[in-house]
Amino acid sequence: MTVITGYLYAQRHTAVVTDTGVNNIMSMFYTPNIKVYRGIDNYIRIEFKNRDQKRVSMTDHTANIVILDKENSVAYVERALTAIDPRRGIWEASITEADLLNLDSKFYSYALKVTDPESRTAPAYADDNYSANGVLEVAEGVYPTFTESTTEAFASGNTGSTIAITPYINRNTAQHTAQVYFSSAFTGTLEVQGSINPSNSIQNADFTTITTKTYTAQTDNDYFNFTGVYSAVRFVRTTTAGTLSQVLYRP
Repeated sequence: MTVITGYLYAQRHTAVVTDTGVNNIMSMFYTPNIKVYRGIDNYIRIEFKNRDQKRVSMTDHTANIVILDKENSVAYVERALTAIDPRRGIWEASITEADLLNLDSKFYSYALKVTDPESRTAPAYADDNYSANGVLEVAEGVYPTFTESTTEAFASGNTGSTIAITPYINRNTAQHTAQVYFSSAFTGTLEVQGSINPSNSIQNADFTTITTKTYTAQTDNDYFNFTGVYSAVRFVRTTTAGTLSQVLYRP
């Protein structure tokens, strides 16, 4: 039997705040990149220390994390940190699934802003060079990137276009979904055809009928599923009355 080990641990990162009571120069240290994943909520533990690498009390302070894209000069996300143990300078950043929804998978910068009891705001430094920015990587890995459905609007007639798909994605359990829209009471049929020939050489004769849906005065949207491994599919509309306006298809 193959055994796979999964590790559960919190990402811990150090940030340095200025402390006038410490005269030492900054000790050399390295803060690793923060790595967050699309599709889930991410929690990062932030530990605030002084220039002597000792914990500092952050009681009565507030802190925020900001995600920046320096290439486009945009600040995408700003979130308040949650105090875990402020006397020991331990806080937590929460980067949610929604925060990352519209961000591409790439490297960003992050900054930490700290506000003291006198309402003075200063950066927390990410390295020994007084850099106010660290590196945050947005990565895929938990869920695949969302892909929009293919729209078939029958622009070229009642036989829709050939939709090439990758048959190996779901193997023999492949499930396909079609959402059907009507702009007026439709009576007629919608035929789903598929082919297993290579998608770059498919002819009309290569398609065979997978399933046929029959409608009578249909006005409400309809959806249905079908299964099978195909290299391409297409939809064929036959109209007696009304209008079947489009089909949204997802393999």
